[in-house]
Amino acid sequence: MTHHTVDCSQELSENHCPSRAWGEIGEVTGHNLAVLVGNGLSIAFNPDLNLRVITEEMTTRISAESNDGSDVVAAMKEIAERALPSGASSDSDFEVLVGAFGAEGRTMGYLQRLAQLVSPQDEKLKDSIQRVADFAEEVRDSGISHVLQVISSRSYGDWAGAEKLHRLVTQIVSTFKGRVVFGNLNYDTLLLSALIATSQDILADMASGWRRVSIEEDDGTTKRYLALRTTASDWPDDRRIRLLHLHGSLTYWGNRERTIFAKLDAEYLRLPDQWEAVRKNATALRPAIVLANQKDKSIQVSEFPFSLAYELFGTGLQDADHWLIIGYSFKDTPVNDLLRGEFAERETKPRVLVVTFENELTLLEVERAFGWNAEDGASDSWLSVYRGGANGAEDSNDWTEFIEGVLPTAPE
Repeated sequence: MTHHTVDCSQELSENHCPSRAWGEIGEVTGHNLAVLVGNGLSIAFNPDLNLRVITEEMTTRISAESNDGSDVVAAMKEIAERALPSGASSDSDFEVLVGAFGAEGRTMGYLQRLAQLVSPQDEKLKDSIQRVADFAEEVRDSGISHVLQVISSRSYGDWAGAEKLHRLVTQIVSTFKGRVVFGNLNYDTLLLSALIATSQDILADMASGWRRVSIEEDDGTTKRYLALRTTASDWPDDRRIRLLHLHGSLTYWGNRERTIFAKLDAEYLRLPDQWEAVRKNATALRPAIVLANQKDKSIQVSEFPFSLAYELFGTGLQDADHWLIIGYSFKDTPVNDLLRGEFAERETKPRVLVVTFENELTLLEVERAFGWNAEDGASDSWLSVYRGGANGAEDSNDWTEFIEGVLPTAPE
């Protein structure tokens, strides 16, 4: 990790520089909670964030650009048609398509290393592979920019949807008075907006509230951005709510070398400027997100900043006796590995509430994700599955049972 000089005079929402370790000073009393959030939460409060719909719009945008004659657009169109020959038909197609874009760049990286091993003195071969690798990187970045621009344009909730999400978040935060850690698998900013609206004074996400980093653009100008936190000790002690984007966010960006990471303003990203700059290769900034198939995803999450988010969410799971999982399909291998590993370590199992919609997710799939087998007996001693969706989940009997004993009993 490259370290950079920081300016503590740039004070924003956190009133200390540097930040103190979570729990190092003072104690927060009450029950701790770990919350894992998947795309089902976003869809419940904004149906426009359905992955199949996003995939359809992305492929439409790529096709619409195909008449500009550029090699990058032609390659994107070819990749999209090869990955989804019949078009988007399910949520899983989103991962297929974005995984295909990421795979092209990684293949070129393997070829570069192979050329070094086989013909280390063959400069012509290395130059040729480098040119192809640079092109593949442009294709990947252009494809990802389309994905995130679509999500950014849809990353809002109408008044009614926002109010309902705020109600759910308020219920979670007010019920659990201890540390609450949100592990968010979504790239959109719905949950962030809800937490800011309801809990800003006690919230910290992966962006520092005061530290800035400088990133040099291709034209020689230098711009300053809010830095992403780099270690566990960077989180402020007085913020009991943590929001961790396990697979990145549309607001998280890095330089080309992946040595500096920053957070960009969500409102600015609603404009086309930054996305067009990426597609024109006119900016040194690139989105810091995990967009890959399952095999490559396990590799990507081992890299910063995702590795830090996984580490801290693992700590959140360890410290909490209640786990709330909302809108997650249980199909992410690295996420399941984290859940299963922390669950296996617990002699007394945490109380787990899974909030899903209807019957697509089976009880067996949930149990297997936690490593719970038939010989372990019934899972109802620790697991409940609510199938009414995230919208209004806080009013369900399953929620009432989940929080039993969490709030202090009022004196008679």
